[in-house]
Amino acid sequence: MISHSNKKLKKYSHQFNCMTTPCEVQLYAMNAKAADRVARLIESNTRRLEKKYNFFSDDSLIAKINNREQAIVNIDKETHHVLSLVQTLSATTQGSFDITVGTLKQCAKQTTVAKIEACRARLKPFIGADKWRLTENSLHFSNEFVKLDLGGVIKEFAVDQAGEIAKNENMAALINFGGDIYVNGNKPDGSPFNVAIKNPKNPKENIAILQLSNQGLTTSAHYERSTLVEGKSYSHIINASSSNSNSSNANSSNANEKQHNDKTSNASAILSATVISHSVLTSGIYSTSLMVNSNLVIEGDISVVMIDDELRLHQNIF
Repeated sequence: MISHSNKKLKKYSHQFNCMTTPCEVQLYAMNAKAADRVARLIESNTRRLEKKYNFFSDDSLIAKINNREQAIVNIDKETHHVLSLVQTLSATTQGSFDITVGTLKQCAKQTTVAKIEACRARLKPFIGADKWRLTENSLHFSNEFVKLDLGGVIKEFAVDQAGEIAKNENMAALINFGGDIYVNGNKPDGSPFNVAIKNPKNPKENIAILQLSNQGLTTSAHYERSTLVEGKSYSHIINASSSNSNSSNANSSNANEKQHNDKTSNASAILSATVISHSVLTSGIYSTSLMVNSNLVIEGDISVVMIDDELRLHQNIF
């Protein structure tokens, strides 16, 4: 058990860069040596995952999978576990979250909008959740073209694992990898951790403050990363159901009373989606999916905060 009232605990912070993002680990420990040991464990594990699943590295496991010569690829237990989680969660997003959109990433190399759209149109028939399946030790593909991209998965999985490392060491912690956040326990005084949601029109400003304890949070927004081609902006969030990565079906109305406590106008585009759940991986898949389909119904004990282009909050947090 984490001691919530131990005044001898002090906050220690450890920063590093990994997975193309700044990573920060805040730990509450008795001394710097104890905190540093746990922080180093977290950093080492994060770098291991980056090396193993880097989409752009020729010697990563994901490269081996994507450059396969056979329709069946043997995989290890960890990869099977990750893909099983993804498969289960993706099935609840009505196709909004699909790791086979990695197939379309090669289209970003094209230099004109026409060529990008033509490339995507050519490859779209080869993507989808039905194009891959798992057996006990193997990954099976239906065609040679499909490529998996775990870029929207592994960083979140790494944050969850960082939280587990802190939990195993009985340390309250706030793990923040580029805005993907997991909070283990509470602060030493028993209070929850405060986490800010950015103003999507001015990310240097905060628009809301949330309190977290033993929870994972992610925020997805088109402002985070985009590429401009001939004046057309291509978001890092790719909609598999459309050739246009920014035609994200983000015109929103109330999906159901559970998901939102007020209704968005059909003319109001969703600029960001924040999801709080028991794990960062779960939150990440759903926040990404909501940017593709803001009408998506998310069931279970999961909190959602969406911000529209008039900076109105649509939430199920009371």
